[in-house]
Amino acid sequence: MKKFLLLVVLMSIAITSAFAVPYYDKGNQMFSFTLGTSFPTFTYFFEDNEFRAGLGEGNTGAKIGGYGAISYQVFNSPTSAIGGEIGYDFNFSASNMLFTAVPFYAKYSFFPVQGQLDLPISFGLGGAYIKYNDASLMTLFANMQVGLTWYPGDHWGFGLTTGLWLIPEFNYDDALKQDNALAGFIPLTLSITYRQ
Repeated sequence: MKKFLLLVVLMSIAITSAFAVPYYDKGNQMFSFTLGTSFPTFTYFFEDNEFRAGLGEGNTGAKIGGYGAISYQVFNSPTSAIGGEIGYDFNFSASNMLFTAVPFYAKYSFFPVQGQLDLPISFGLGGAYIKYNDASLMTLFANMQVGLTWYPGDHWGFGLTTGLWLIPEFNYDDALKQDNALAGFIPLTLSITYRQ
């Protein structure tokens, strides 16, 4: 039943986007302020193939945290935009140690539904500065996000976004190699967007 419902939703989006008149033109721009929370979802340790999954400190070793960001995008076609985002994420570990990540990445968004309601599907790739306890590291960052933005007028909109972030940690110091891991987070954010 769930697969059927998902198929109906995807087909509805495809049909709507195929016959909808594009709202955006090449060169239109968007600027967004984002604020929300991030849920640690899994951690995979490469050294011993240990996979910790689930929300909460008993599974991933981290608590729900917060996220804030600013982003800018410009439309390179009537249905897609490119740009970037920089943000700040924090989570506390089970022992109340602070984990922070400052992701900065290039972003590509596809808008199958657009106008008064936008449905952006975004992919991001870049880097992140992460810090935990006294250790800090520059690493890769990748994400996939889906959002819904409502525009009551022509320019200002209010959105809700979720997705999946992937943050690998690769330590090159032999003493820290056992900590090499891949962390996954699910963000849930609200945004205010200005478009022109």
